Amino acid sequence: MKVTVAALKRGGKKNVITWFFQRVSGVALVFLIAIHMWNLHYSNPAVPPDYNDLVARLRTIGYIALDFSLLVLALFHGLNGVRNIVLDYTSNEATIKRWTAGLAIIGVIFSLWGGAALIKIMTMG
Repeated sequence: MKVTVAALKRGGKKNVITWFFQRVSGVALVFLIAIHMWNLHYSNPAVPPDYNDLVARLRTIGYIALDFSLLVLALFHGLNGVRNIVLDYTSNEATIKRWTAGLAIIGVIFSLWGGAALIKIMTMG
């Protein structure tokens, strides 16, 4: 993706930081998805996954950390991508601030919701 000079000038250092973390989150997502897929599908191919096995795996701290990391990184990557689209189409600072605040609120809400779901899975009996 080409970074426009106008978009960088509008946000200054903040846009450079979000541009950098967009790349970092993309690389981290590829790495974590590969780990997730390998653990779920290829680590023990002789045993088909079933519900009880899934719940037992999801109760381990490693899977909780992996799933929560995937959730937060995917939300950041996707919502920051939407923000970058807004930056490409408008230079109105008020519009950019409203979009940024709205997307941040959406990210926090879905992170909390996903975290609550992971806690519920971890504590269900």
